[in-house]
Amino acid sequence: MVSDDSPFGDVSADRDYLRVLLTAVCVVAVVLAAATLPILSPAGAQSPAESLVPLPGESPFEGGSSPGGSGGGLGALNPGGQTAVGGDIGGDGAFTSQSTETHFTVRSAEPAYWRTAAYGNYTGTGWNGRARPRAYDGPIPTEGMADATVSYDVQLAKSASSLPTVWRPRTVSRDDVLVTRDRAITTERALPAGTTYSATSVTPPNDPAVLRASGRDYPEHIEERYTGVPASTSARIGPFTDRLTADSESPYETATIVERWLEANKNYSLNVSRPPEDDVASEFVFEMDEGYCEYFATSMAVMLRSQDIPARYVVGYSTGERTGRSEYTVRGMNAHAWVEVYFEGVGWVKFDPTPGQERLASEREAMRNASQSYSASESGSPGENFSVGTPTAETPTPPATAAPTGGEGTGADGTAETGTEAPESGSDEGDDAGESGDDAGGESDAFAVELNRTATPGATVTATVTRDGAPIEGAAVYFNGDPVGTTGPDGTVVGTVPYEERLTISVSAPDVEPSLSVPAVPRDAGRAFAVAGPRAQQSANETFDLETEAAVSVTGETVTGGEVTVTATVDDVPVREAAVFRNDERVATTDRRGRATVALPSEPGEVLLTVRRGSVRGNATVELERLAVSTSPTLPLALPGAGQTVNATMGGEPVANATIERDGTPVARTGATGTATVGLPLASGATFAVSKHGQTATATVGGLFVNAALVGVPLAALLVGSVAGARRRDLSPATVLALLGAAREAAVGALVALAGACDDALSRLRDRLSQTAAALRDLVAGRATPAELVAALGAWLRDRAAAAEETVGDAFGSEAGTDSAAADGTPAARVTVREAWARFLGHVSLRRYWTRTPGEIAAHAIERDGLPPAAVRTVRDAFRAVEYGQRDAESHVDGIEEAIRTIEAAASERESVDDATDGSEVRS
Repeated sequence: MVSDDSPFGDVSADRDYLRVLLTAVCVVAVVLAAATLPILSPAGAQSPAESLVPLPGESPFEGGSSPGGSGGGLGALNPGGQTAVGGDIGGDGAFTSQSTETHFTVRSAEPAYWRTAAYGNYTGTGWNGRARPRAYDGPIPTEGMADATVSYDVQLAKSASSLPTVWRPRTVSRDDVLVTRDRAITTERALPAGTTYSATSVTPPNDPAVLRASGRDYPEHIEERYTGVPASTSARIGPFTDRLTADSESPYETATIVERWLEANKNYSLNVSRPPEDDVASEFVFEMDEGYCEYFATSMAVMLRSQDIPARYVVGYSTGERTGRSEYTVRGMNAHAWVEVYFEGVGWVKFDPTPGQERLASEREAMRNASQSYSASESGSPGENFSVGTPTAETPTPPATAAPTGGEGTGADGTAETGTEAPESGSDEGDDAGESGDDAGGESDAFAVELNRTATPGATVTATVTRDGAPIEGAAVYFNGDPVGTTGPDGTVVGTVPYEERLTISVSAPDVEPSLSVPAVPRDAGRAFAVAGPRAQQSANETFDLETEAAVSVTGETVTGGEVTVTATVDDVPVREAAVFRNDERVATTDRRGRATVALPSEPGEVLLTVRRGSVRGNATVELERLAVSTSPTLPLALPGAGQTVNATMGGEPVANATIERDGTPVARTGATGTATVGLPLASGATFAVSKHGQTATATVGGLFVNAALVGVPLAALLVGSVAGARRRDLSPATVLALLGAAREAAVGALVALAGACDDALSRLRDRLSQTAAALRDLVAGRATPAELVAALGAWLRDRAAAAEETVGDAFGSEAGTDSAAADGTPAARVTVREAWARFLGHVSLRRYWTRTPGEIAAHAIERDGLPPAAVRTVRDAFRAVEYGQRDAESHVDGIEEAIRTIEAAASERESVDDATDGSEVRS
């Protein structure tokens, strides 16, 4: 109990508890401060004082510049409404930065590219056209085909105005975000570092078989927005891309040809100094030998647009490094740009034309320069994988095509030429042609029929009928006996190859009796066959085998109760209007793209999906995994009221967003890693049920009371033993309670004393840092010389040594004080100490001293009032011993009278000097 004459007023038990609460904060602060002291810092590290002094030319931002400056400090987390190729996007050089600083971390069961923005308008020197965002108000509607749902958690390590997401984002756990037309997730104000959020995305299919079946019937708004290029660009890029992709039969083939050409003919380099001029895409394709992601992505998007294929420029981050179970660390050097290509009926699909192996090698070198190892594995485009530092199968090198740099195989303008060389003499193709002529009997009136492509079931082919090189008009053509049509003036007729095992072609013309020979032409060889015979109105038949094995692809989540898209093709030709069977039950019919939507069963197991039309058939098997749940206690034993971790999996993979019920009551949902922590009830057991995809799996936790007994019985035995021992020693319950109270008070007192010590240490550290910073500023400004700073440091060290010597003398050079007590029962030593403290305060110039701590008051008395340091510290330590309840307060009594006399003598001397000075000034 503190007497009323205390200068700090009444002190209640609440004050003690407040000090206990502050103790933890003080301890942490002291530990952190100590960890940064120069004596503990490694060589070259910056001390706390140095960090407070800005040196000339130094900036606190990365790269020596403010935000948005060079160095790519912000990467692609803050993209603007436009970006120049080779220019800035939230910071100059974002895509050339080799910064190893973490920008964000992701917990996800699946690796992905982390997308932040997309651009639709190519200007020649860059991109713009980000749409005005709208408020996010719930799940974003799914567009196009869906392959899988990905759940993930993101923690930002940098401030961000655009949140990294997997394409295509579906939900976000924040209600203060916006959604752009191209599904970028943005904010009105940048979110600070440390922000976390959860999201789900529905990924598009990346199966080449599915993409090959897509046609060119694009939505009007997509075609208008994402196929335009400046006229000057189209005039140069268009003809070259026309020749490069002349043999392409689908938008997917066009995209892969362009991508592989860029990867094979352009080198990856971050040291590109060439500034963009009027048309960076043309410059890169025709004049530059190397570049980085911005150049590759821009060129591919523009080349595809010249072929009327919708494409757009996308920025964000590549996968980054897997640094834990389902955890990815994404750094500044992972900022990246790529392309999204639109496929009819599928939607936007990611393509990455930047040479992935070389890019990862550059990132690994940056990590090696930072003395860190690095391993990464990524999937850039459909069917493409590359890695560094991880054992994976070798990625096949894409086939090279002619570069537009002149030389052999190029035109006069330096562009690649395409075409088919004539077969060499003696080649197999020539032999086949000769044999065909022999079979025709060498008649000069032989018919020749040529198909524009390999005959494949379902394929639309153009048949051209000629005789002696001249087209035959009016010839009737039959496929397997069904009339296809009559040739026109150019000798052509269009037909569809039937879904049969064999194709028989018949041709008849007026006044001709042909005999037809249809050789089994290799798929990639010549497509001509001869029809010859005597003149008549008859037709002869010849047959050859067709490919009837269909490739069946399944896209979508193969889970119970879900829906998948089945795509059937034969040599990339869709199998149209085919029957689709699920375990021998007909459930759907394919459309013109060879696709059909199939609902999966609600029970786990193997499902056979079969596609049939005529003689063409194919199948695929999918496995519907069973939902499984397991639990584990957060403590060594499962106890009533304790936490229990619930883990949901399907086929060993985590199941996110699954509903968890405890004894029939919903209590939680699993996170991105398929886990959640749920409290156990105050009961003997609990049953956890996890539901997802129409399945429910349960796990029971029992024996909670038994476990509690295993813990409680030893504790009870200890308690009983303690009570028995107390009785044996005649200790009453009141005495035990008193001992416990005393122990509590002692603990509180110790913590309070520690709080005071922390307070004093922090005060000293703050003052010392302030003085050091001031001295360094004087040195930088030229107001002090190094010699003066060294002299000041030496004086400070001598003062510290003297103070330490006096403290040792105070601790060991005096005897215990008197044992007498004051009239009110307070020990005499405590009264003496408080009286001395009150006398000491009379010589301190602080007006509101009751708002300061003893350490702050003492520091003010020494530094501002010039009182003797050793004496002030003696009074301060004695008062703390009394105020903070230490049991050895008497040890401070002997020295406190001498200390207060020293203080008062110094104060009196100071006042005399002041009076003399004032008198002198008056006389003058």
